[in-house]
Amino acid sequence: MLVRTSLSRMPRTIPTAGAPKAGPSLKLVHQLLRVASHLLDQAATQVRESGPEPAAENIQRIGRALFEVIEVQRRIFALQPELEPRSLAASSREADANQLFSQFMHEALELEGTGDVAAAVERYTRFIGVSPTYHHREIARSEIRRLS
Repeated sequence: MLVRTSLSRMPRTIPTAGAPKAGPSLKLVHQLLRVASHLLDQAATQVRESGPEPAAENIQRIGRALFEVIEVQRRIFALQPELEPRSLAASSREADANQLFSQFMHEALELEGTGDVAAAVERYTRFIGVSPTYHHREIARSEIRRLS
């Protein structure tokens, strides 16, 4: 069974739970995730400029959603590397830093989800000590402030 979506100007069909999966569907998922990440980025900019308040908290929520989208994209690229745009392909150092960040962020979010906020803060703090990139350390600091 197919369901027609109305989220974009171009009509698309997506399989429902009982439908078989098509082979080239990863390309479609990749394309949709690129659009989603762009829209999330625009939404964060709008929240910063116009609200709603508290803007910082709402931007963090959007950032976490973007993190999840990027994680799915990373998995797609692992299965079909040809889908990764060459201009956006990270250097091996950047890729290692992104992977480290993803690992620590995932662990901290799981700890937070179980109610162990102190352990989540400890994971972010530990990450700050080992992260080679400033922007990843700043995201971790922001998460620590949010949890504290």
